[in-house]
Amino acid sequence: MWAYRYDTLGEMALWLVAFPVMMAIFNDVSDDYGPEKRLASLIGFLVWDLCMGVLTEMTQEISRESREGTLESVLLSPWAPRTVFSLRYGSSFVVQGLRTLTLAIILLAVLRLPMSFGNPTPILLLLTVLGVAGVGLALSGLTIVYKNLESIVGIIALLAVLFTGALVPLNNLGAVYEILKILVPTTWGIDAMRETIINGASLSSLLNDGTIAGLSLQAAVFLALGFIVFNWGFHRAQAQGSLGSY
Repeated sequence: MWAYRYDTLGEMALWLVAFPVMMAIFNDVSDDYGPEKRLASLIGFLVWDLCMGVLTEMTQEISRESREGTLESVLLSPWAPRTVFSLRYGSSFVVQGLRTLTLAIILLAVLRLPMSFGNPTPILLLLTVLGVAGVGLALSGLTIVYKNLESIVGIIALLAVLFTGALVPLNNLGAVYEILKILVPTTWGIDAMRETIINGASLSSLLNDGTIAGLSLQAAVFLALGFIVFNWGFHRAQAQGSLGSY
């Protein structure tokens, strides 16, 4: 981020302008789009920014290393490939988290929104991130085989704005929302964090209504699927002899 600081600052500046403009448009369209709804949109946007930023970066990194011919040396290191990329995801979430946190502080000040993090918030964020990491591992495995999936990942990131309720909560969709909660890892997490930050839901209430258990199961399933797809992709590319350059 420091080496390419102007690029990082430019991207942040884009959202620092675009998000308040979107809030102004929403307020113009809906007469009751007050501070609470703006805060709900901001929470969803920040989670989306964190998770989709990491997914995009990791797949781009694999594509870049494939083009440069350095991917093979990474995958043939003494560490297992899934361990290497799991650690990469961890570091990417830390770096992207600092960027998203900076955005959060500035946008809260610009929009004059109060935000207090309850005790369950870090737990909910961790479970959401683990689920997204599973998706990231799966996409990484596919990228190792097919080399360039950047356009597909871009489409996924764009659709995630709509189908996760990142900007507008989807609770009123009924059965459709329940399906999205199960199939799209960030949807449930965003909703739970809104309940915690805006409505003051406690850890005990989230345990009692099954939210924590559901998110934990979802994260475990996505992580397991992610490791399976990643291992398949690595062994497939190894058998094809395409771990080097292309």
